[in-house]
Amino acid sequence: MFSSPLNLWNVLSRTGIKYAQTDREKRELIDLNRGLVILLSIQTLSLTSHLINGLHRSALMTAVFITGLLLIRLLIWKGHVNVAKISGIVLINYNTISMAVFLGDHTHIIDFLLLTALLPLYFFEIKDRKLIFWGIAISIIPFGLYHFLSPYLENYGVSLSEQLIINKSTEPVKFFCMAAMLYLIYHKNVRYEKEVTEKEMQLVNQKKLYEHLLEQIPIDIVTFDKDLKYSYINSAAINDPQMRNWLIGKTNADYFKERGLDMNLAVERDKILHEALKKETLVQIEEKLTDRQGKLRHTLKGASPIYNEQRELLFLVGYSIDITEMKEADRKLKEYARELEKKNTDLKHFVYATSHDLKSPLRNITSYLQLLTRRNADKLDEDSMSMIAQAINSVKHLNQLIYDIYQYSIADHNDKPTELTNLNNVLEEVIKNVSDVIFEKKGLVQYSNLPKVQVAPSHMNMLLTNLVGNALKYNKSSHPHVKIGCEENDKEYVLSVADNGIGISEIYTKQIFEIFKRLHAPSEYEGTGVGLAICNKIAENYGGKMWVESEQGKGSVFYFTLSKKAVEPKRFIETFDNIAKAS
Repeated sequence: MFSSPLNLWNVLSRTGIKYAQTDREKRELIDLNRGLVILLSIQTLSLTSHLINGLHRSALMTAVFITGLLLIRLLIWKGHVNVAKISGIVLINYNTISMAVFLGDHTHIIDFLLLTALLPLYFFEIKDRKLIFWGIAISIIPFGLYHFLSPYLENYGVSLSEQLIINKSTEPVKFFCMAAMLYLIYHKNVRYEKEVTEKEMQLVNQKKLYEHLLEQIPIDIVTFDKDLKYSYINSAAINDPQMRNWLIGKTNADYFKERGLDMNLAVERDKILHEALKKETLVQIEEKLTDRQGKLRHTLKGASPIYNEQRELLFLVGYSIDITEMKEADRKLKEYARELEKKNTDLKHFVYATSHDLKSPLRNITSYLQLLTRRNADKLDEDSMSMIAQAINSVKHLNQLIYDIYQYSIADHNDKPTELTNLNNVLEEVIKNVSDVIFEKKGLVQYSNLPKVQVAPSHMNMLLTNLVGNALKYNKSSHPHVKIGCEENDKEYVLSVADNGIGISEIYTKQIFEIFKRLHAPSEYEGTGVGLAICNKIAENYGGKMWVESEQGKGSVFYFTLSKKAVEPKRFIETFDNIAKAS
């Protein structure tokens, strides 16, 4: 079955290795197996020697001992490694004492206890000091007790002549056992020393790697030991190599005293370290310091303790980041924000005043043109009447355009609050508003199971009014059909407004959301090109988006998304109902 004794040796050495979870456990298991195989081999030779010499009692006890060793091998095969180790030591001690008592003092079998005392050094790792001490103790203590009690145990042994034969036949066994045990212990220590050396090299290389990485980071980084003395300093913190080397093992107080700096600042920095140790977490503060050029510098300083798995403090990491430019940028940003807010406020007032002032003369123009038509209807020819009608329509279009521009321009300046809004109710109101158009065009608007969302109702009214109104306006069907639906996913609702209208060419599906972008002449379809831009802005201000899927002559489907999260919109939009009524 085996091609050579070496293959058999390897197979026996790897018994139960499938239960090992790490390389170290595998090596421990191999060492244990090899020790037991050598011990079994020696005891088998001893059994053969006893049988040849006719030492039946000794042969019987050796056979029992071999049986016990085989049972220990069975424990290893089942994966009970620690039980096997302890059982092996107990078995060898029990067998040695039994043979010493029942074979006689002159056999010197008891000397095997001294060899057994070496087993814990082989079976257990150095870290298992308690197990090693326990294993040695259960061999040494019985050895001393036996010599104390040996005069009382003489009657249990075999004859003196047989004891001398046993002693003579077991002397080689002692030699081989001692040689094998010393070799195994030596081999294990050599391997352990090699592992330790490799680990040390790994740690050294890791330390070099970490220091190299810390040198590449453009911020001040230092580490402190348990006594709050410097243990590492990168070149960003202190550029002078000699000063860095000098500072290792020194405290903040030593550094500030050496540099002639304010000692109160050293105390403040030590407070950060003490607070980090007390809280066992990261602690940060902002520090203001005037540099040598007299310029005020802002720095962000922090300290964090690093612990091992046993929650023992390893060291503290300290860092310092110059945030002067960040502070200056933040100051300028706030200043720009105030200026921008002021300009936006001024712009809002300007747009409002302009639109309000323009509406009055536009109403006057419309009124005078209508009055002119009534008073001179019999004096004006057909072309003059047509020109007046076109002028009135242009004024109305201009009035609507002013209103739409105003809505768009002030879209980011309103504080209209949001509430949990049922979109079914909003759509009912929208349908009432456009009921005249629906009746005139013999149209149909369908919807069902729309969600409740956290929005301003007026925003949704404006958005849906524009979409439903466009679906009816841009529709040449004898029976316009508009369908509003909703789908949802984990994060948002996706609402759709589908129609059977004239459709949109694919090349224009993105342009139509730009302000003033119209695809038809005013004479063909009324409008200002602002409605969809406002709809898109409403969707974006609530964190959503809007798009359209359409084909020329086959209708369109407008989509927009609303988040399920109950949040205020990024910006607010007013409907300005009063202005709408005034228009």
